Amino acid sequence: MDIQAAISAAKAGDTILVGPGDQNSFEVDKPLAIVGQGEAVLHAAIQKPAIKIICDGVTISGFKILGVGKDTTAKFNYYMENPAAAAGQRLDQPNAAIVISADDVSLKDMTIFGSQVGVQAENADNLTVQNTTLESCDAGVSLSHCRFCKFEGCRFSNCRKYGLDVEQCDDLTIQNSSIVNSANAGLLLKESDKCQVQDNVFSGNSFGLSLWNSSFNQVRRNRADHNYYGILITDSSNSNTIADNVVEENRRSEIVKGFGIGISLQENSSCNLVIRNTAKKNFNGLDVSRGCKLNAVFGNNASDNSHGIRLNENRNNLIFGNNFFNNNINAYENASLNIWNTTIGNYYSDYHGKDENGDGIGDQSYALPGQDSKSNDFRPLTKPFHDGSLNLTALNEEVRRYARYGPADDEIPPFRMKGGTIVISSRVPTSPPKWSDSKPLDIG
Repeated sequence: MDIQAAISAAKAGDTILVGPGDQNSFEVDKPLAIVGQGEAVLHAAIQKPAIKIICDGVTISGFKILGVGKDTTAKFNYYMENPAAAAGQRLDQPNAAIVISADDVSLKDMTIFGSQVGVQAENADNLTVQNTTLESCDAGVSLSHCRFCKFEGCRFSNCRKYGLDVEQCDDLTIQNSSIVNSANAGLLLKESDKCQVQDNVFSGNSFGLSLWNSSFNQVRRNRADHNYYGILITDSSNSNTIADNVVEENRRSEIVKGFGIGISLQENSSCNLVIRNTAKKNFNGLDVSRGCKLNAVFGNNASDNSHGIRLNENRNNLIFGNNFFNNNINAYENASLNIWNTTIGNYYSDYHGKDENGDGIGDQSYALPGQDSKSNDFRPLTKPFHDGSLNLTALNEEVRRYARYGPADDEIPPFRMKGGTIVISSRVPTSPPKWSDSKPLDIG
């Protein structure tokens, strides 16, 4: 009896054991557990997944699946030769090894090789994928419009586009997994909120982890190395927390020889927290570029980079309590107005000012180098800062307290309507922020 026949004969809640050897593809329409034993092997085909799951509450484990890559000509020929197969079907679907359109599905101890998409899930909540290897796929996993999914102990390797491609999904957890050698992004979170990405390794990808237009995500304790960008935050705002990650040796030569960035906030990413990260041996350890504002960069250690931190065309970001040491340029700012200290500033290994009263704060300010830079750290530290335990509520309050520069010229509307009258705007001159209401930070 093949697997499909066994599914037809089974009752809800049954377990089907599948022995070693090549097996036929199957579709699951009952809440069953299907367990591959030995080396049970399934083969996907053009527009025919090895496993299709259309019922809630299914568990699949123990299979090796050999997939089918992208082949537009073969797909066209398939539908020309099998017109009935095309009737009522979406013809834009990739060749996937596993297709899921149900909730509460669990995949465990699987190996998927060479598929256009290893696992494709749409509108599938509470999907769990554990201890699964996805290798040499165009995309290891593609998720859209899913919630409360969990990936744990998985390995994504040598994917031609993405290891894990997530779009419009909320409350996902990706942990204790590795994503290596993806030609594009190892993990892409696009328009996805409240996700937990923790204790993972991103290595050898173009982009290790990329957040795009996503909010309220927690990115913690990951390692990103030998990527073009280790962690990239683009057009993403509202309390994304990037904390306790290690980004090291992110230098590649695809575009500019030796260029690479550890953690980068770009394109209007605002109101995020970048805290207690370690950035070593990158081109730019930390990077904030183009229209980002009201971000807090606190308690990070950046060493042995070409630039410890580089800010370009931003304003009202708060950078304090960081250690910048042994970088070619410790800190650099261009065409920006940011705030580099609260009641404390940052430690710079090239700061040589005096501390006459011994309070650990230099008596002379540290002028931030860079084209068109007008910023100073008025309270530079004379010793490395070691207490990075500022609570997040207090950190957000510090941003609101100190970030007082007016909007950039290009952020001021040229005119506005007021009571039926067109009012032409003019730029109000700015002055350095005043900190008369400073008080000790709530550290502890």
